[in-house]
Amino acid sequence: MKRKRSIPRFIAFSLLLFAWALLPYALAQMPDWILVRDPDGNRYHVDPNGRIYTSGKPEFDFKPVSEDGLNYYYNQGVELLKAGYRVEGLALLKSILAMPDGGRTRDFRARASMEINGLIRREGDRYEALNRKASVLLYRWKGSVVLINDLMKYRVELPAGSRVLRTRMRGDDKYGYYGLLIGMRFDGDMTALDTGACDALVAIDSERFPSEFRTMGELKKNWARNLGADTFRRTTIRSDKRAELARFEDGTLYAGYEAFLLRGRYGYCIRIISAVPQSSPHGPDMEKVINSFRTSFVER
Repeated sequence: MKRKRSIPRFIAFSLLLFAWALLPYALAQMPDWILVRDPDGNRYHVDPNGRIYTSGKPEFDFKPVSEDGLNYYYNQGVELLKAGYRVEGLALLKSILAMPDGGRTRDFRARASMEINGLIRREGDRYEALNRKASVLLYRWKGSVVLINDLMKYRVELPAGSRVLRTRMRGDDKYGYYGLLIGMRFDGDMTALDTGACDALVAIDSERFPSEFRTMGELKKNWARNLGADTFRRTTIRSDKRAELARFEDGTLYAGYEAFLLRGRYGYCIRIISAVPQSSPHGPDMEKVINSFRTSFVER
């Protein structure tokens, strides 16, 4: 009896990678398939049976999901997970899940939840590390961009023309730090934002401490050590035991708003800064952003 020949595993794996690399080219050659460009600028293919095909490769670092683009964002999240881009795929699916319920969103939230639960079962103890890395969630809602950091437990509403420029994360089970830098255009001009032309910058620094700070003064001293000294002149807008909001300026160069918040073992410093010519007309817009900052969590 002749023995059946089998393809060596490394050859089979190489063929699989080769086929995956050729997938975008194969999609482009399907005559009956439709190329769709949605209102968010995302591109994907739809076959005659209505099945959606996305690239399955990361196409951006941080982009808010939206109701208009749910077909793309959901399917891209699923394909990213299949292709091994678990953090990127999880972040997209969690962003969909964070959207307000209702309309088309309800069905996609349910489907995203099923995919995430499947990932939890597959990854087991490894899921927590993935979840920490996929903690920045973004979605568009009523002309704004909502940013949620579910690791550091806060939420903020930004102008439609906003983009996450940089993130920094460090820590362990006892201490954690997460820093975000965001560029904003109040006129919504994303093309100008691509060139680095921002109306204002938002820096959100958050820390989880081993133990609670007892007073706002202790928290502010901690941030003064972390951020260093400056020459800003500050005017307090409001202050209490758990929060302080101030406006600051530095002569004719820079001006903006600054807030400190204390929530149990968590401390937050939010700064919005702009060049003085831009800060004057956009003062109410900047104050609106900083006033939208919310924390909501159960202490663990």
